[in-house]
Amino acid sequence: MAMTLKQLETAVKRLEAETKKLKEQVTENAFAKDYVQIWKLMSMYSHLYYIGRFSEVPGLFAQKTKGVTMEIEDSGVYEGVDSVKRFWTEVFNAERMHRSPGWLAVHMTVNPVIEINKKGTEARGIWHSHGFVSMVRGDGYAQNLCMGKYIVDYIKEDGQWKFYHFSYRIAFMCPYEKGWVEQPITAAIGGNPTNRPDKPITYHMPYSRYRINTFEPGPLESYDD
Repeated sequence: MAMTLKQLETAVKRLEAETKKLKEQVTENAFAKDYVQIWKLMSMYSHLYYIGRFSEVPGLFAQKTKGVTMEIEDSGVYEGVDSVKRFWTEVFNAERMHRSPGWLAVHMTVNPVIEINKKGTEARGIWHSHGFVSMVRGDGYAQNLCMGKYIVDYIKEDGQWKFYHFSYRIAFMCPYEKGWVEQPITAAIGGNPTNRPDKPITYHMPYSRYRINTFEPGPLESYDD
């Protein structure tokens, strides 16, 4: 039996509604996939850092996209993937640091707030990071507690999420015996003679008991696309 015009219009409207719903589901699934992949990227960085495979960290950065930057604590700004490689092989040298007796350094990446643009090509994220560090200091060992925040811009390169702008803002790295109120910073990258950034530091404001601490930035805004 042939459909009436009214039946045809009803069928078309139902098909349009189902198509719209399907498109929304595809978009939601793509967002969830990107979110998990960005989380995995950040977790991979944390794991490589923990086990001392520093030379593999630059591979997590965009290799073909211009404008890559990295800034860790008071290191200054490293521009371009070649400079990032220099940092992770010279300043943070695995043989000198991780392979020394008693060395321990772990930085968690937790409580993410991740914003992704609608095209799924760019993203930004902010993460809390707490950790533990031990190292030889003089004739003994130093045990340190640390807290900070990662602020990262991500870019999709050849279908894979990569670090684009990467920064770590330290709140404190204090001696275990004294705590962050008495001695919030016990070590600094800026004083390392191998630290040769391309530009001066842009932000370094660790905890201080003598001011109101803001620990900027706050949660990131969504993309307006």
